[in-house]
Amino acid sequence: MTFDNVGGAPREAARNLALMNYGLLFASFFFAGVPALVAVIIAYTQRDSAAEPGRSHFTFQIRCFWVSFVLALLAGICGLAAVIHVLASLYGVANTLGWDGFDKMEVVIGQVAIDASLLFMIVGAIALAFLSGLWLIGASVIGAIRLASDQGMGKSRVP
Repeated sequence: MTFDNVGGAPREAARNLALMNYGLLFASFFFAGVPALVAVIIAYTQRDSAAEPGRSHFTFQIRCFWVSFVLALLAGICGLAAVIHVLASLYGVANTLGWDGFDKMEVVIGQVAIDASLLFMIVGAIALAFLSGLWLIGASVIGAIRLASDQGMGKSRVP
């Protein structure tokens, strides 16, 4: 086991922790992002004390989390906008029928008009959620492969 110059922490332990973080980032796709929170907390706490290439991997994991978080946030905003759009349409129908119209209103899915803005919001939410998950999975796999080959992130070793 080799030791780092910084703080005397074992280099192998930092490498294993970074590898575990990639596993957490990968698993967060399947568990609604909760493991990614654990991974980013670990990455923030270990980044300064780790030696290269571990430091670059912890920094990359933090970036992975924030990129995925922003994409998921945008997907949530698009989805919320679609829900508000549907509720506004229902409010318009209820307003024309009067407030007693909610008791008499019957919504048949085949008769619901889907306009371009609603379709754009739904497709945007799905596409952004897909990109967020793809980013988490792809970045985790690439980072783990580079870590296993003892390469830092953002730096390529020329043979």
